[in-house]
Amino acid sequence: MNPNNPMLLTFDLQPKQVPALRVLCVRHGIQLIKADPAQYGETIGVLCGMDDAAGAAEAPALAEPMLLFANMPLAVVQKFLNEAKTAKFARPSLMAMLTETNRTWTPLQLQEQLMEERVMVREKMQSIHERSGHDHDHAHHHEEEGHES
Repeated sequence: MNPNNPMLLTFDLQPKQVPALRVLCVRHGIQLIKADPAQYGETIGVLCGMDDAAGAAEAPALAEPMLLFANMPLAVVQKFLNEAKTAKFARPSLMAMLTETNRTWTPLQLQEQLMEERVMVREKMQSIHERSGHDHDHAHHHEEEGHES
């Protein structure tokens, strides 16, 4: 494993998902690394081969599958994900790019952060939807008042 090469770490993917993912990784020159659940107590940096293992204690299982892209620009990740969609790869809803911050997290910490972000995004989208629905009703009410006078 070369820690400077583009890589994709997978966490708890279904075995049937791996072949399609492997084809996409080969096409894009990306190392596919299946994270070993026995190493979930280590940091993302260790799992990417960038940091030395600390011999961390065993960590609990993850709640759901996850992908982490490392050493590649956002444009490459977007192209990869578009091709994955075309190939009908059922990608996990939890995905991240390696950062200096999450490099020091364990997979469980990364997953918890991604799940929190997902909840915040859903709440924000719901709030926007509710406000747009309310504004529409409010505008409609004003139109009706204008017709009555």
